[in-house]
Amino acid sequence: MKENQTKRPLAFWLLLFLLFFQGVSATPAGLMLVIDPTGESMQMPLTWLEGTIFPDYFIPGLILTVVLGLGAFFVLASLLFLPEWRWTQRLNPVREQHWAWSAAAAFGVALMIWIVVQVLMVGLGAWLQPFYFGVGLAILLLTLTPPMRAYLRMETTKR
Repeated sequence: MKENQTKRPLAFWLLLFLLFFQGVSATPAGLMLVIDPTGESMQMPLTWLEGTIFPDYFIPGLILTVVLGLGAFFVLASLLFLPEWRWTQRLNPVREQHWAWSAAAAFGVALMIWIVVQVLMVGLGAWLQPFYFGVGLAILLLTLTPPMRAYLRMETTKR
């Protein structure tokens, strides 16, 4: 394998940065909602949840913590270390790519879905909603760049 095939592209480092940023911002915010499901500590009134399926912020906080916070760190670590787990590769819908590539793309989509559902349920109420939709979109787009696809192609992940 040539040296330039194993070099991590700029898109890789930008993707790691966005995943780290997402994990650092979502995990504590989600934990605060789990600890205080009334939302008072984050100045989020329960009236924002009227008309939704949630009586309080516990479940949204749990999803924010586990999926969008800790999940970001999991995807980040997976991209950084590229573990060769058979069970994850079996679940991978894109066989020619390392499963971490699919996980990163799916994470970006999940973050965008989270924001769209949030806006549909509670309305567009803060600049953070389009901002985090943009973070999810950037994660997805970085994953789809040719350098990232080439770097995480299965034949080049055997380092």
